[in-house]
Amino acid sequence: MNPFSPHTFPLYFPLFFVFMWFGVTTMLWALSGWYALMNRYPDRPESPMLVLRHQSGAFGFVGMSRILVLSVCPSGLRIGMMRIFGPFCRDFFVPWDEIRVRRKDRVLWRTAILEFAQQDRPRLSIPDHVANRLARSAADKWPEPGPFPAETDAEAVSRIAKQWLATTSLAAAFFIIAPRIAAPAGARPPIVIAVLFPAIVFGIGALIQYLRRRGS
Repeated sequence: MNPFSPHTFPLYFPLFFVFMWFGVTTMLWALSGWYALMNRYPDRPESPMLVLRHQSGAFGFVGMSRILVLSVCPSGLRIGMMRIFGPFCRDFFVPWDEIRVRRKDRVLWRTAILEFAQQDRPRLSIPDHVANRLARSAADKWPEPGPFPAETDAEAVSRIAKQWLATTSLAAAFFIIAPRIAAPAGARPPIVIAVLFPAIVFGIGALIQYLRRRGS
């Protein structure tokens, strides 16, 4: 039986997808430096004082959208991710005295960059307001002088709106430009649809993000 024939391929597709998923995620996290960090900083059995789930960030050029889990513990910061997105990625635990923090202004928002003393790379970039929440929980153990003000509702709305505008603009540009390069005229989506579709999809995500913040 030929596994690549049109009749049998649907039977093998789930297995193919699983192998592809494992391969792609393993390669991405290897490039990000996650494996090096979890070997250098093994996890510790400490109870967290604060756990922030579904957080976004980036290790180098590898972005992580709402899959990070950040836990403030008495002696350090535990960093993990949702296991489905990193089957081989164990949590790692960085002591407070091996973390350095610097802030950086982006075009639309501000980020905090966490650098680890024993690793030149990678560096973890997280949103500024998330770093402030971690800092307030860690108190004097956080390796950066304060203050760390809580984000107001108006600031949260402004931040989420900027993120929605940026992601919608990028997605709309792709849906408008890519079909006009590769697809025949009859297969090109109307510009209104190319804009409204990502605006609605990312708008729902932005609303969920705001409601989750209000409930936290």
